[in-house]
Amino acid sequence: MRAFIAIDLPISIKNKISRIQSHLKISDISAKWVKPENIHLTLKFLGNIKEPQIGQVKDTIRETASLLKPFEVSFNNFGVFPNPKKPKVFFISLTEENALKKIADILENKLEKFGFKKENRFKAHITLARIKNATNIINLVKEITNISFIKSFAIQEIILFRSTLTQLGPTYEKVFRSNLTD
Repeated sequence: MRAFIAIDLPISIKNKISRIQSHLKISDISAKWVKPENIHLTLKFLGNIKEPQIGQVKDTIRETASLLKPFEVSFNNFGVFPNPKKPKVFFISLTEENALKKIADILENKLEKFGFKKENRFKAHITLARIKNATNIINLVKEITNISFIKSFAIQEIILFRSTLTQLGPTYEKVFRSNLTD
């Protein structure tokens, strides 16, 4: 099973992001925009995992969630990976970077003992688009100056997702979830 651990976003936030994406599409950048239903905050990409590892991952998510309390995050700024000269991923960063990084670090450390590679490269972001080339990026930069972020949302659970690659793009299915402790 191809899998990742993430935080899902409320429908209202996905709808807000979808409206932002629709507005930004007028910039005519060469990009593949993330479908609203696929928008999430990745904590740890696992890749292809075997059946015995699924239980280990679920236990790790449950243990990690039990250590944490729900908290609020907000949108921060737009950005690109790896850098503005060669943009490949267009994203919105989030506030509470340290709290989100703490979750990712706990997961990384716990999963390492089960053979998952430790990456230590977490950055709290929500991918909006995968950029094919830098054509019209200047138009995108102009458009993002007109967008303000007001909405915040609660981080309340950690989810294991199955990712299935299809000709129409990836589809994500929630396999397991564990609530942060109140």
